[in-house]
Amino acid sequence: MQIVAGLLMTAVVVLPWLWIGKNDSAIFPHASNDMLGLLVVFSVLTLFSAYFVRRNARGAVKFAVLTDVGVALGLIGFVLQGLYAFNPKIFAGKISDASVHQLWVVGSAFVLCQILYFLLVRLPLGIVVLLTAALTTGISLWLTIVASLLGGAGEYGAYLNYAGPLVLGLALGILGFMKAVHLLMWLLALAIQWVMPAVFTALAALGSSSGRSFGSAAAGFANDVAANMDSSGWQIPTLVTLAAAMLTSVVLLIARKVRKHGH
Repeated sequence: MQIVAGLLMTAVVVLPWLWIGKNDSAIFPHASNDMLGLLVVFSVLTLFSAYFVRRNARGAVKFAVLTDVGVALGLIGFVLQGLYAFNPKIFAGKISDASVHQLWVVGSAFVLCQILYFLLVRLPLGIVVLLTAALTTGISLWLTIVASLLGGAGEYGAYLNYAGPLVLGLALGILGFMKAVHLLMWLLALAIQWVMPAVFTALAALGSSSGRSFGSAAAGFANDVAANMDSSGWQIPTLVTLAAAMLTSVVLLIARKVRKHGH
């Protein structure tokens, strides 16, 4: 059952690229022409699968592993289909430089997201909200992509940029603000949320290029992050997160007191 759930979550997250890749027949985003899409897929899939496990099994190891197996199987299938679409001769042993680059990027992203997945599943909520803040940018981008495919991006696409901050606000609200350490986590999560859009853009530029030395790549990444942070707005996403967090915290606090008095 968990394996099937993992496969279904992978299919749902990757589904928009069934339309996006219709010109090149590749369902899965390719690093050479859609590195940002690749980051979106892995970030959203990591969040969905991790919170699915936390919600339904409270981080049980067996449940988490089986769900992850389903996700991995789905990703392997989509990646192989994408590689075949870009390089049909790959299964004959003739692999192109672009396919090698795709495998390196996908492999690196998969390993990183595996680490994040099990951390999200197993760690206390106070740490989980920080990891959530690092990934919710992907939710906003994914919903914007879906809206653009449905023809509604012009009407409400700008509002979808706040979906990620809203999700983070819900997580912070569940964590609460009654302890000083929780307030510290709120501040750290907001800081991470502020920088992550620039990080996503810089990672997309880094992953789409190849043949650069480590020093050159690191310097380019740092410069891209700094440049994109200057142009990224943070006030409204921060307000959305704080409003959602406060409202959720207050509602849960009232609900706990009513339940306590009821007993």
